[in-house]
Amino acid sequence: MLKIVSFIICFNYVFAYFTLPGSCPEEVTLKEDFRLPDFYGKWYQSYHYSSDGQQQNNCSSLELLTRPSGIYLNQSRVDRGLFHRFSIGKLDINPRLEDAARLDLIFAFKNAPRRLKTRRYPFHVLATNYNYFATVYTCQYSPLIDKHFLYVWILSRNPILNDVSKELAIKPLQQIGIDSSKLVKDDRSKCVPKYFEDIPTEPMTFRFPVPI
Repeated sequence: MLKIVSFIICFNYVFAYFTLPGSCPEEVTLKEDFRLPDFYGKWYQSYHYSSDGQQQNNCSSLELLTRPSGIYLNQSRVDRGLFHRFSIGKLDINPRLEDAARLDLIFAFKNAPRRLKTRRYPFHVLATNYNYFATVYTCQYSPLIDKHFLYVWILSRNPILNDVSKELAIKPLQQIGIDSSKLVKDDRSKCVPKYFEDIPTEPMTFRFPVPI
C-alpha cells in the first residue's frame, strides 16, 4: 500500500513539473565558438522563464568557480524573499569544439540515496557576448508522460540589463518555442534575506532528481 501511495505522489509531482507536450526542442543552434574562459565571472539573472510556472526565487546569480577537481557553477538565490541558498554543480565540458556551448551540470549529494547521489542536467548556452548578456536554458524530458520542462536564464553582467542587450538575448528563444512576453523579471527589491544557509541545497531550476 505504501508503494502505491508513493507512486501516486511521485506521478502527480511529475505531471505538475513536466508541462510542455512532447520531447525537448531538437536542432537548436547554440552559441558558435563558445569560449568558456570568457564566461567566467558573476552573472545576474535579469529575466527567467519556468515552463511549470513556479516563481519561488529571486535575486539569482550564477558564477563559475575553479577548484582542483574541476570547474563548478554556483547558483545563488533568495528563496521566497527569506532564505539565501546556493547550489553548486560541476561542469562537464564537451570535448568537441563545435559543441562547446552544450554543457552539462553534475550535482553530487553525499547523504542522498545511491540513485540520487549524482544528478546530471543540461546547461546549454544559446547566445552571449560575454560582456553584457547571456541566454542559457535547460530542458528535461519525461518519457513516462511524454512531456518536458524548460527553464531559461536571461543573464546580465550587471544587476540591470540594458534594452539593447535584452533584445539580443531574447532573439534566440524562438528556437525553443518560448514567447519572450512570458519572461519574468527578477525582483531585486528583496535581495537581503533574513536567513542564510551554509550547506548547498537542491537547485531550484533542476528540481526533479532522476529521469522519469
